[in-house]
Amino acid sequence: MKKKVALSTAAILLALNAGAACADPKKGFGLDVGVSHNSMSATSIPGGTSYSYASSGLSIGIDYQIPVSENLSVNPFLMSAGESTSGAVKPGTTAGHGILGIQLRYWAGNVFVGGHLARYSEVLDNPNLPTVSAVGNGGGIVAGWEQPDGGLYVMGQLDSAKYQYVDANVKLTGFRLSGGYRWK
Repeated sequence: MKKKVALSTAAILLALNAGAACADPKKGFGLDVGVSHNSMSATSIPGGTSYSYASSGLSIGIDYQIPVSENLSVNPFLMSAGESTSGAVKPGTTAGHGILGIQLRYWAGNVFVGGHLARYSEVLDNPNLPTVSAVGNGGGIVAGWEQPDGGLYVMGQLDSAKYQYVDANVKLTGFRLSGGYRWK
């Protein structure tokens, strides 16, 4: 459902911006901060018992935008988030999420839409229990707006990833909304 909403929003933004003069994507580093929310559905190994948990918090990210043409850019990126948890985890557990990936963005004026492939990580920490972590692969979509000459930007990102703990397979579905600044 979230992906349909994001794709519809991106299509509307592109249609509204279709008559605008095309601004080349600007080369340079970007730094953004925002909010993140992740939902995890897990299946225990062995046994196959299903359970779920969620986490919400603050995120920070960096990227480097490389224009490929007037309508395309490649953006290697790194994102980290610190989040509180709820659901089928022990009280007091915090989650750390990280994403290392690469995005391909299509630009129509100052609006962009794109997708990414990435390596995802999760760390669950509780002061009364051992820290556990897992990594896995996934992807997602991104949409946003950037000032014509670089500078301020806003973006939304949807993520989907699978990773495996020693005792559970986990599917992550996440959303991040952030604002940032690009140095040119």
